[in-house]
Amino acid sequence: MTGIATGTSAPAGGTFVDPLDAPAQTTGFAATTQLGAIARAGSRLVAVGVRGLIVLSDDGGATWRQVPSPVGSDLVAVRFVSASLGWASGHDGVILATTDGGEHWVKQFDGRAAADLLKAHFTSRAASGDAAATRLLKETMLNYQNGPAIPILDLWFENAQTGWAVGPFGTILGTRDGGKSWASWIEKVDNDKMLHYTAASDAGGDVYLASEHGTLFKLDRLRDRFVAISTGYNGSFLGVVGSHGYVIAYGLGGSAYRSRDGGATWQRLSTGVHTSLTGACVLDDGRLLFATQDGHLIMSRDEGDTFRAVAVQRPDLITDVASVGRNRVVLTGLGGVQIVNLQ
Repeated sequence: MTGIATGTSAPAGGTFVDPLDAPAQTTGFAATTQLGAIARAGSRLVAVGVRGLIVLSDDGGATWRQVPSPVGSDLVAVRFVSASLGWASGHDGVILATTDGGEHWVKQFDGRAAADLLKAHFTSRAASGDAAATRLLKETMLNYQNGPAIPILDLWFENAQTGWAVGPFGTILGTRDGGKSWASWIEKVDNDKMLHYTAASDAGGDVYLASEHGTLFKLDRLRDRFVAISTGYNGSFLGVVGSHGYVIAYGLGGSAYRSRDGGATWQRLSTGVHTSLTGACVLDDGRLLFATQDGHLIMSRDEGDTFRAVAVQRPDLITDVASVGRNRVVLTGLGGVQIVNLQ
């Protein structure tokens, strides 16, 4: 937050400018301003954060530069499917897209469009006699009664065309054309309780949604639907990580649960920490790394059987982690970015 203009406060004339209509303001503190997520775009690093901030690094995180962002809304997620094609999302339901590795961004979608889309969708289905749609229309009207308040907390793209964007109160949208158009997937998830979705990710070729009450949702490709999975945990998951052969759901209080059979059975892991796990990645050599809310890292060389602590020079609230080499990662958090050597 330090050193960046709000982009949302009233100018001298006293007129409020919606952050969806105001580009992010320029800051001289790009690398030390609050950042919410980081991703690799080929050899480049792209991080996003508070008030629409987007920053790039082409030297492994040593230096950073800000690029223009079309919105002033807080950004909390960023994903790339190639060195050039990526998306970012955040508050006010905003979804941004880039086709040149993050140099330039356009707004593809926002909470205003989401409200219109979902209201029209469920109104039409309800008029056709769909009882579930009548209930979901009421939920939609309630969610958007105060404007575009539902954030897009995460998104996941399988390829250049197919992806999903998720948020609280059962909010999930899907696209088949790279985000040019979005459609409701709310009715295509086994989530009658409208649980929050906190993250979306791929593990070993399967797409998972992290949620509350120890629940995950896994994409059933044959049914084109997300089905509910119970892990035996009672708390909230904040993310999913894994590779071929295993998937781990992680979240509050250092909790982590692993499945080696596609989600049929789950085993609680002993992480050795008691603060929330806020980020994770699988390094190129297969090592597993978790970041904690209180600014620490833990690593596993055996897919979660055992963990050891990794020293962090500047412990801070960590939001995400990205690998930039065999023994180096870059963290994002409340204090911006920092590089950690793992040796």
